[in-house]
Amino acid sequence: MFRVPRLCIGAIAAMVLAASAPSHAATVNLDLQHFDRSQLVSAQTAMAGYMAGVTNAHVETFEGYKPWPRQGGTQNLRHTAVGRFTPTGKAGSGDAVVGQGSKLQVRNDGSMPWGRYNTANTPALPPGVADGNWLDSNDNKGMKWTIKGVGSFNTLAFYVLDAADVGGKFSIKVGDKLYKYVAGENGRLANGNIHLVQINLDEAVDRLTIRLRHNIINDGFGIDGAVVGTLSPVPLPAGILLLAPGLALLGVPRLLARRRDTAA
Repeated sequence: MFRVPRLCIGAIAAMVLAASAPSHAATVNLDLQHFDRSQLVSAQTAMAGYMAGVTNAHVETFEGYKPWPRQGGTQNLRHTAVGRFTPTGKAGSGDAVVGQGSKLQVRNDGSMPWGRYNTANTPALPPGVADGNWLDSNDNKGMKWTIKGVGSFNTLAFYVLDAADVGGKFSIKVGDKLYKYVAGENGRLANGNIHLVQINLDEAVDRLTIRLRHNIINDGFGIDGAVVGTLSPVPLPAGILLLAPGLALLGVPRLLARRRDTAA
């Protein structure tokens, strides 16, 4: 006679019950990889590896927008492939600022001495390291990225360029969860540094707000290669899925018998 272990019954029953349980606020998992400017290819390779597991990807590399200084460029992007970008905090006033420093700015002057440049050239993203665009904070304290209009998603990734290199401490807030001082807490980072940010959620959502900010103004940063999509879970073996309902029910008579014994 084939006997199902109690542990197996309990585990599968828990899976069945969990599937019917009411939803909760999505749990956030943030992964941050740091690269020096000389390691750009390594950062691009890491992004390509991430994208290999993403489906239904929406991608924004900012290549479709006029960069500064062409006719003033493009500011405060409100209708991109991955949502809306707006400035937050006090306006910048540093040497890297264009205009009055109160707006985000699409740029492509990769020879700028302040450490921002295009990074989105990977096998999975459109090319553009040479003369390519990125979205610049324009030395503002931060930027808010509102993801909406892309359908449901449970993963996103993007590059942050040149964070925390003049004394600022850089934080990321995902929804209500704050990741404080993920860069710069232990001192200045090198000019032109790269962070690949990957954010995974335990359930799909259709709207999310990301806030990127320094604790001071005039420590400018850029973002590039923003990706929003679905990260497919590792599938369970087909046999387990077929057995799950039956195995869960096998535990019911034992549970009822235990309750009768307790009552007696």
